[in-house]
Amino acid sequence: MSPVTLFTGLLATASLLIPGTLAAEASDMGAAAFMWPPDRAWGAAQDRTAPCGSSAGVTNRTEFPLTNGAVALVIQTESYSVNLAISYDNDPTSNSDFTTIVSSSNFPDVEPGHECYSVPNPPSTVTSGSNATLQLKYVSDFDNDGNETYYACADITYVPLSSFDTSIPCFNVSEATSSDSSSSSSSTSSSSSSSTSTASTNTNTSSSGGLSKGAIAGVVVGTVVGAALVGVAAFIAGRYWQKKAQREHAVAMNMMNPVQKTWSASTAGRQGQGQTA
Repeated sequence: MSPVTLFTGLLATASLLIPGTLAAEASDMGAAAFMWPPDRAWGAAQDRTAPCGSSAGVTNRTEFPLTNGAVALVIQTESYSVNLAISYDNDPTSNSDFTTIVSSSNFPDVEPGHECYSVPNPPSTVTSGSNATLQLKYVSDFDNDGNETYYACADITYVPLSSFDTSIPCFNVSEATSSDSSSSSSSTSSSSSSSTSTASTNTNTSSSGGLSKGAIAGVVVGTVVGAALVGVAAFIAGRYWQKKAQREHAVAMNMMNPVQKTWSASTAGRQGQGQTA
């Protein structure tokens, strides 16, 4: 396959993988949300209300492993100062009920995409059957001209790791990949993959036509893969055209400066003798 053909094929593939539909925001979440465990019902009028950004109280709780836990977040708009906290109260009602487990100082700027974070094991006083609430707090200009603080909460019940059979959708990908987020979750990916079973990702499809949380994550994955293919294609094309230009330059130089054959007197004498003979 010629480099030009390969270049064309890669560009075609990339054009399919870069959907360009991130503008169609999900209608069931704010700028960021829990993809797993599923968060409380979102409402645009309440998403800036502490501590959970929802009019819904504790309803459904998701089983969560006592050890090697992780959370998956989906981000559809650039967010800042992302803070992950936890409360071991049955029904936390204020920010003071939560304790930070992933500080916003470690993640000052998060690009749209999918992020996975390890959750520290709970204290020894927390046992199987204990309840807790995870809180996501972040800053964004999602609905406004200026930055504001937003909230989301996910309610969980702890279970032993041995009986936890959900496959956490744990991976990191964003429009602008971050070495910080990748390195921070390398252990998370391995720990969550050990809990093998059928995935229960709760993609929360939207009835109003917007993208679901799972679709937002999928769009960004496609965007990143497509961008990588474009980069490879550009590299191959660049090498091809560089070599072609070098060849054409060499041919042009030869045409402008043809090699001149020179004869010494001795050579001319030998040639003359050979002609006489």
